[in-house]
Amino acid sequence: MRRALEALLFITDRPLSAGELARLVGMRDQDRIVGAVEEIRRDLEAAGLGYRLIAVAEGWQMATRAEFAPYVRRLFADRATMRLSTAAQETLSIIAYKQPLTRAEVEQIRGVEVIAALETLLEKRLVKVVGRRETVGRPLMYGTTPEFLRHFGLRSLEDLPPFEGFAPAEDAPQTTAPADADAAAQPALPEAQPGPEDAAQTP
Repeated sequence: MRRALEALLFITDRPLSAGELARLVGMRDQDRIVGAVEEIRRDLEAAGLGYRLIAVAEGWQMATRAEFAPYVRRLFADRATMRLSTAAQETLSIIAYKQPLTRAEVEQIRGVEVIAALETLLEKRLVKVVGRRETVGRPLMYGTTPEFLRHFGLRSLEDLPPFEGFAPAEDAPQTTAPADADAAAQPALPEAQPGPEDAAQTP
C-alpha cells in the first residue's frame, strides 16, 4: 500500500486528499491512509532530499524544496509566472476572508468596480461561483478554489492569517463605507508559494 501511495503522490499534478487516495488504493480506512502518508512525509524529510511531501489544499503533493527554486525557475523559464494586479490582489483578499459574497459586496468594500479584477481571478481559477444570493436579482456569489489554496501553500482556509491582525493603512484613501466595520481593513494574503516554475511538482 505504501509503495502505491508513493507512486500516486509522485505522479499527481494536484493535491490528493485522504479520501481520493483511499479510493485509488482500494482501502476504506482513511486513518490508515493518513498514517501512511505522514510516514512517507517524515521519511522524506529525514532523508534530506531535494523534494518533499507537502500538505496543501486539503491534500498532499510532492514538491521541490524552496531553496532550489532558482534552479527550477531556469528549467521552466519559458513558462509564464502568474502575476496579479493590485486590484486583483485586493479583490482576492476580500473574497478569501469574507466569502461567499457578491460582486456588489466586493465593490462596496473596495469602493471601486471590480469587474476586470474578478474576470482575471476567474480566468486564473483562483475564485469561482459558489451560488446565488437569495435577494432581488439573485446575484452570483464568489468564493475561493482549491487552486487558490495550492497557489498560496495553504492546507485550508483556516490557515489564512487571522483577520483581526490587520489594520487599514493610515494614509489609505477613504472609500465607500463597507457593509461591515472590520471590512475596511483589506488584508494581504500570505505570500504566494512557488508555482511550477519555482517549486516543481511532478508532472
